[in-house]
Amino acid sequence: MLVHEMLLNSSSGKNAKKYVERKLMRRLWIFFAVFVVLACIIIYEVSLDHLEGSACVGAIMLGMLVGAVFVRRKRIYWEEETSTIIARMDRIGIGILVIYILFAISRHMFLHNWLHGYQLTTFSLSLTAGAMLGRLLSIRSQIRQILKEKKII
Repeated sequence: MLVHEMLLNSSSGKNAKKYVERKLMRRLWIFFAVFVVLACIIIYEVSLDHLEGSACVGAIMLGMLVGAVFVRRKRIYWEEETSTIIARMDRIGIGILVIYILFAISRHMFLHNWLHGYQLTTFSLSLTAGAMLGRLLSIRSQIRQILKEKKII
């Protein structure tokens, strides 16, 4: 429940969860859960000095940028029939998804020249955590924008 409140509810106390498609809320939960798990692993890896904290923060910020850009693969909009916010993939989104998958698969090839072993793993996890956080915050922002336009929050 805390995640729902943190992600969508306004300061006025209105519950916005009922205006968001269940599948979209589940996706937000998954992004949040993956980010928390990755953040714990990253903190553990940094505490073992596998990578500097500043490099992890930089990777997370880069990942947030990537995640915010690639959230475009889903079109989030208000559906009048059900009075809910839904997300659907469009043609441009499918192209962006293909590029995102290629990036996710090939990032180890690009980073392998500069980082090795635990450093590469920790940096990759930081990029992934940042991408999850970027996607989460971008989707949240889009949902809140629609809810404000509809004067729900």
